[in-house]
Amino acid sequence: MNHRNRESRRPSIESLCVLSKIFSLAVDAELLDDNPCRRVKKLRTANQRVRYLTNGEEAALFKALKGQDWVKDIIVLAINTGMRRGEIFDLKWFDVDFNRRIVHVRQSKSGRPRTIPLNATAQTLPKGLPKTSEYVFPSPKNEKRRVNDVGRQFERAVKSAKIMNFHFHDLRHTAATRMADAGADPFTLAAILGHSDIRMTARYTHATDQAKRRAVDNLVKLASDSDASEPDYQQLKAVESPAVANNFEVFGNGLAPEMKTARSASP
Repeated sequence: MNHRNRESRRPSIESLCVLSKIFSLAVDAELLDDNPCRRVKKLRTANQRVRYLTNGEEAALFKALKGQDWVKDIIVLAINTGMRRGEIFDLKWFDVDFNRRIVHVRQSKSGRPRTIPLNATAQTLPKGLPKTSEYVFPSPKNEKRRVNDVGRQFERAVKSAKIMNFHFHDLRHTAATRMADAGADPFTLAAILGHSDIRMTARYTHATDQAKRRAVDNLVKLASDSDASEPDYQQLKAVESPAVANNFEVFGNGLAPEMKTARSASP
């Protein structure tokens, strides 16, 4: 199936999801007995996008965000925690535990709360922010409310930095890919990212060329270690030489009477 056909499926699937939600609400209100959308076979779509930010692109993006520190801070936290946009916007100071170096995500897409460890960069970031609101990132227009969106500022910076095909959610992919490349296993990634299905996380474990190269380079290391543990061939040949063999035979003949005497003397 070509790319155009896959993309044409997406609006149909999204419409089905909305319609199914409407019917589910009607069932909850006892207006209907059943949700007919449940009997509709859902079409599969390719939802395996893994676009991550390179180091060069990251530097260019931050350069393009000069003068917009609050947007930059949100991006830094996204890259260093893998949090979703809404999770970052909902973050309150009450959710940040500096002593344990963690943040609590109380409202997530999966519906289950989780904790995320803070690395050195993510831990330093909130400490430098003013606590003028209960939200870590309040709205620039009304500090009593959380920030609503950074889409316009983000998209403008991405365009200015000449970064192609990159969305805000790809910052989450960037965090996951970098953690996987550093050796994080899928189960750890799933716990950090809040994935309910380990298959959603497995795609990050083979996303970078560096990880693949490190894996095949380890084959050379294993081969070298194996060669080092093998007995030296020349030493084996020396043991097999006639002179050494004759010495072993003489030693054995001399030892035989002693062994015979020891056996006869034993009870």
